[in-house]
Formats: sequence, C-alpha cells, structure tokens
Amino acid sequence: MRIALASDFHLDLRQFNRQQRWLDFVNTFAKVTKRVGELAPDAYVIAGDLFEKYRPHPGVIRRFLREMSCLDCPIILIRGNHDSPQIFFERFGGDILHLLQDVAEIVYLNRETPSYELGDVCFIGLGYVGFNTAQEIANHVKGVNTKLKTTVGVFHQLLDYPGVPESLVEVSRSVLKGLRLDYVLMGHWHVRYEEAGLFNPGSPEYWSFDQGEQIVVNLDTGDEKRTPAKEKGFYLIDTEVGKGEFIEVAPARPMYCVTFETSAFDEASHLPTIKRYLERFNVEGAMVKTIIQGRLRYGRISLGRTLNLEKPLVHNVVTNLKSAKVAIETVDTIEAQAAYLADRGVSKDVSKRVAEWLEHSRDDLAAMQSRDLLRALRAVLRHGEAKES
Repeated sequence: MRIALASDFHLDLRQFNRQQRWLDFVNTFAKVTKRVGELAPDAYVIAGDLFEKYRPHPGVIRRFLREMSCLDCPIILIRGNHDSPQIFFERFGGDILHLLQDVAEIVYLNRETPSYELGDVCFIGLGYVGFNTAQEIANHVKGVNTKLKTTVGVFHQLLDYPGVPESLVEVSRSVLKGLRLDYVLMGHWHVRYEEAGLFNPGSPEYWSFDQGEQIVVNLDTGDEKRTPAKEKGFYLIDTEVGKGEFIEVAPARPMYCVTFETSAFDEASHLPTIKRYLERFNVEGAMVKTIIQGRLRYGRISLGRTLNLEKPLVHNVVTNLKSAKVAIETVDTIEAQAAYLADRGVSKDVSKRVAEWLEHSRDDLAAMQSRDLLRALRAVLRHGEAKES
C-alpha cells in the first residue's frame, strides 16, 4: 500500500498578522493536495493540526472540502493540539473534525473510532494527548484487535528527536516502537524526521525563522556561513518495500534569517556594511529577519528603524547588542560618560558638561525624582550656554 503522509498545515493562521501569510498557508495546502492527487496513493493521512484553531474561518473549511473532493482515496485525520480542545468531543458532542467526517468521506480516528481497516493495513490513530501520553497511547493501541498484515499508528506528539530539549519531550520513540506497530506516522514537530518505520513530515510552510535559510556573518572577520532552509513537503510511504520517499513542495515565499556578529559594534563602520549586505536579501515578497548580536561599547542601541528593506513582505530587526564589560578603574568615569553621549549625537561640549555634573552629583541622583532630574539637567545646560555667550 502507498500512503501519503502530511501534517501541520495550520490553516487559518494569520502569520505575522499578514493577510498574505493567511493565503500562503491555504495555497500551500492546495499545492500539497494537488501533488498527492498526482501520485495517486491508496490513502492520504493528515497527522494533526490541519487547522490553526478549533473554530476555523468558514472560507478555510470550504477550501479544504473542495481540495479533498479532488482526491480518489480515503482521507484519514487525527486531532492536533491546535485543531480542537479535548473537551469539545468529550462533552459537547463533537468538534470541527467530526463535522468534516459527517459532511465528507473522511475518516476521523479518535477514542470513539480508534481504527480504520483498508486492504491489508489497519490504521490506529489517536490525536494529541496532554497528560500520561505514553500510557494513553499504549492503552489505545492495545485496545484495537486486528488480524490484518500491517499496522500503522498515527499520532500527534513531540518525540525525542535529535535536538529536542528533554523537558519538552512528551513520549519517546522507543516507547512507540515497543508497541509493535509496523509503521508510526507522526505530526506536531514542524521539521521533517525519519528513521526505520517512523516518519514525521513537518509543516509544509515555514513556521518560524529558524526553519528558513540561515546566514551568519562575522563583522570582525568578514566570514560568512550559510545553512539551507529546512525541506518542506510530505512523505509517500510504500508498505510493500518498507520505505518512504520525501516529496518536496516549495513554500509560498523564501525565508531568510541573517545574523551579524561582532565583538565591538561600531555604528559608523558596521551599519553601512550591514545595509549593503542586506540588499542581497531584498527579495520581492520574502520574509527576512535580521539579528545583530555581540558587544557594544556603551549602553543599548536599537536599529529597527535604521535598517529598511522595501521588497520583502516581512522584515524584522532584532538588536541583541550588550554593553562591553569595562573595568571602572581603567576608564575615567567622566570621559566614559561624555563619550557615551557623544556617540549618540550630543555635541562634545554639552556631553562633557553633563558628564561632569553626573559625576559630581552621583550621591544625589538616587533620591531625585524624574522632574527634579530634568530641572537639574536644564539648569546645567543653561549655565553652560550662559558661560559660552
């Protein structure tokens, strides 16, 4: 049997609060479904988080039903943590996935309908479980009796994939393999992963900037390191040969995360370099995140309004520059404060006067309220102007 496996479409997500991203998620779902139809599998499994929320927009539901009607194979769904709270089908007679099952030829696997038999394959599915995950899944699987040749488990949980913090793991891969299922089909983790008998397709659209292409630039040395974006798409699994093929589907638009690193940020020299470099990613409709991290001589700085790109759909700028650690005894306090003000556009004379006043008034500053501090600073500036005239 040939099984198409997709997951985490998150339809009705308005990512970055942009209507274009809402459409991107819908259109990517349509692209994946069209490709599934071209491959003509025996079954199409969506392993949770079909929708972003449990009350999706009617237009999204309509689009989903229209795309599904073009497929000539059973469609098997399970509940993700976004699709529906557990309380909806336990107390209120059903959720949005129950509704889809009622109006279309869709198989919704849950506690009420734990399994579905097709040919020589028995699908056993359980949606997202928030507590006692391993025990809940084990009991669910053991409660299904089948004589069919192949058993396929479908779940929506976070496993102990490489790189996943142990504190976030909900159930281990070894626990699922211990259930003696021939195949385990997973959702929830948005990056694709596979090993013998276990497949997780990830989300077909970019979910966060760590999934896009990563570019790290060292401003001190000029070195550049690039890591390709995560592959997006779905699996086509052949139970006769025991292997799965990942079918890539390009997301709606490119995503870049550009990180600039430095041990001593200098706005005058580094900012023009950053601007020139970012023009390489000034791509029409792209999603770009700029991160500037390292050390700054004094205080804090924000560069969000300074770095502008016209063509991307989204451009976020994050400034993670931290003050350099300078020993007080090696730097004259007045000079350091004057340099800090001068670096921010204050004239040298005014910077020096204010720095001298701050140093001599250090013991009184803690007791001053905001209005008293402002009055004192104005008096210092007026006194300096009077002396100059």
